[in-house]
Amino acid sequence: MKLKFFAVVLVILIFSPVAYSGEAVNQDKDIHSVVGGLYALSAAVSLNNNSNPEINILRRYFMSTPENARVERVNNSIWVGVPVGKFSNARHFLRSNAPALGITDSPEGYSWMGGDFAWLKAADISGKKIKFLTLKASKGSGTDSGIIFLTTHGQDSWWQANPAFTKQAINAILNKYEAKDAPTLHAPAGSAVSIYESVKPAPVAKPGKMHVGGKSSADMSIEVGDVMFSPIPRVGGSNNSF
Repeated sequence: MKLKFFAVVLVILIFSPVAYSGEAVNQDKDIHSVVGGLYALSAAVSLNNNSNPEINILRRYFMSTPENARVERVNNSIWVGVPVGKFSNARHFLRSNAPALGITDSPEGYSWMGGDFAWLKAADISGKKIKFLTLKASKGSGTDSGIIFLTTHGQDSWWQANPAFTKQAINAILNKYEAKDAPTLHAPAGSAVSIYESVKPAPVAKPGKMHVGGKSSADMSIEVGDVMFSPIPRVGGSNNSF
């Protein structure tokens, strides 16, 4: 009987959906720029409510233009994409958590492992019906109350929308997706600059002209008694220089 019970539990664990679990707000802004960017674009796709969205139309929901953001209709699904910097701190996070977050290296591609863009499916299309990614939204707490955070069901972490939405868009998103059980949320305090970009080597100046020869302006010969010692031997009396 115990063996059967264990087998049932094991099967449930194997086939249960995997969800990323972590702190409420990750403190690295690089990660928010990618994950929060994907959720923000997904929310914009939902507000647009169009089976063939265009990135130029989605821009109107944001305070600033989403940098290099993409949206594509592939077969019966809508995908959003954001760039991942070559030295971004988000790269290590994505390699570990992309499968659980559903983030891929291309629309309908494999889980992200290192591409220049990260992609997330924002909607499925069936006939005239559009089933959008199920989001949860919440405003920040205290001084961060003007910031909106997004996540999906089954996740513990919240992601700051990137870039920021307009006030009208925030109200529309909260009206559609506001979570009543959201924890206290504050904007991440971590640096938005990769450690690889913040630590740069000092410039190396070209060395001055070096001179070696018997007619040097600084004679390094040393006289000890009747013997003259020269640290750099004179070669053929010529003036050799580099």
